Formats: sequence, C-alpha cells, structure tokens
Amino acid sequence: MNTPPPIRLTAKRIHDRLDTLRASGTVRLDRDETEALSASLDGLPAESVDLFGSRVDPGSRGGDIDLLVLTAAPALQAARQVATRFFARCEEKVDVVVIDPTLMTPAQQAFVDSLRRVRIA
Repeated sequence: MNTPPPIRLTAKRIHDRLDTLRASGTVRLDRDETEALSASLDGLPAESVDLFGSRVDPGSRGGDIDLLVLTAAPALQAARQVATRFFARCEEKVDVVVIDPTLMTPAQQAFVDSLRRVRIA
C-alpha cells in the first residue's frame, strides 16, 4: 500500500477544517466537541484522520464520536492519548480506531472501505 508520509497535525488546521464541515452541515459537532477534537489531535503524527459513524449522518441524532486515525504510531498509545485529551475538554463519548496503514490487514482494509468517512485531517 502506498501511503503519504505522516504529517504532524495542528489544532488550528483541524479546528478550521471542522468549522468548515460544521458550517456546511457535513458533520454534526458542536463548538465544544470541535474544540476538544482539535486539542486532542494536536501534534499527533498521522497520515489521515477521519470522522465516521452517526456524526457524519445529518439525519441522525446523538451518538458517540468515532475517529479513524491512520498512523504508524503505536496504536494503543495514540488512541489513549486522543481519548484522554478529548475527555479532559468534553465529556462526550469518543471511540478512536488507530490503524497502521503500512501494516493494514485485509480485514482492516475491508473495515476501512466499509465506512462512510469524512476527512478532518
């Protein structure tokens, strides 16, 4: 699999992207959730971060925040860091799926391909 090199995510870049997506009605996040996501992903080296699940369905209500992070960083450490930082700012439930794109199994690829995702970084 040919993946782009990781970038170090910045809170401002993520915040700006989420504001644009919120304004267009593409994602269902409030300001607190946007701030918490921006802060929780700040500095993470990742190829990409996508929002998926009910928060990318304008017709849904409620639901947790589901993130897919493609990074070569240790999965458990990255997921814990994002979830802990998020919860420190917002008490909404967040699920963080971390996959190393260079080691993606066929099952992981099938899972990723099955998602309706919106790129946030």
